Amino acid sequence: MNDLVPAGWFDDAVALAEAQWGAGRGMSAFIYVTVSTGIGAGMVFDGKLYRGVDGAHPEIGHHVIAASGPLCACGARGCWESLASGPALAEWFRDTYPGALAPGPVDARQICAAAERGDPRARAAVDRLGTYTGLGLANLVTLFVPDVIALGGGVMQSRHLFWERIQDTIRATCRLVPHDRVRLVPAALGSEAPLAGAASAWLHRYGAA
Repeated sequence: MNDLVPAGWFDDAVALAEAQWGAGRGMSAFIYVTVSTGIGAGMVFDGKLYRGVDGAHPEIGHHVIAASGPLCACGARGCWESLASGPALAEWFRDTYPGALAPGPVDARQICAAAERGDPRARAAVDRLGTYTGLGLANLVTLFVPDVIALGGGVMQSRHLFWERIQDTIRATCRLVPHDRVRLVPAALGSEAPLAGAASAWLHRYGAA
């Protein structure tokens, strides 16, 4: 681990900022998830940033939700990031509908824009994204039953396309915990959230040193 830039610092910083001033304010158990070029998370429980043994940052984006899924750079198959990130959306679309939408490679932004226009292929892709995003979130709900999970990141700018699918997946999956008491919300703070939380993340990591 690079001691100057701890693993997961971005997600931790945003989680701390959201817990103090945003979507998790006043909550005892808060999880922030970013869905963008990858998937990461920061967890703040009882006002404290959660870290594992030796201060390790939990790699929530790499828990496996489909063991027969695509190979991820982490070495696992079917981890959350390999199925529900922006690049995962684009890769599945290109493999399933080669040459669709544009003569060259398409990205998540283009697919979401096409889904907005009603393209059935893009619509199928974002529905699939919603299902896998929902499965990963359902695991967090089952494992931690937090007060709030806030979602941020570039992919979530198009959340209206698959928000209902996410919620349907959680309802269908989380049968053993009070999932209806867990609030799923968009992140409240904007692009300055990492800066707002960076100092707190650093103090959580090194303040006791």
